[in-house]
Amino acid sequence: MSPFQITIFTRDGCCLCDDVKERVQRVAEDYPIELQMFDITTDEEIYELYKWTIPVVHINGEEVFVSKMAELWLRRELDLRMEKEK
Repeated sequence: MSPFQITIFTRDGCCLCDDVKERVQRVAEDYPIELQMFDITTDEEIYELYKWTIPVVHINGEEVFVSKMAELWLRRELDLRMEKEK
């Protein structure tokens, strides 16, 4: 199974983004994950899209969580995706 590509859309000073990153890193101990952080201030279009809603989490290019993400929610989402791949 190839790793889940998880992208967290963030910006400097976003405490909620830091919390989500820590949760993803904990989940990555149990699931195959490649984590990428994307600073929304580096892309004007993405900045306009997400400036009021970060952190935003994409899994394999799909927007899955907006503004909030619990560790349990991520685990459930990854379990569902793994089930579909079987």
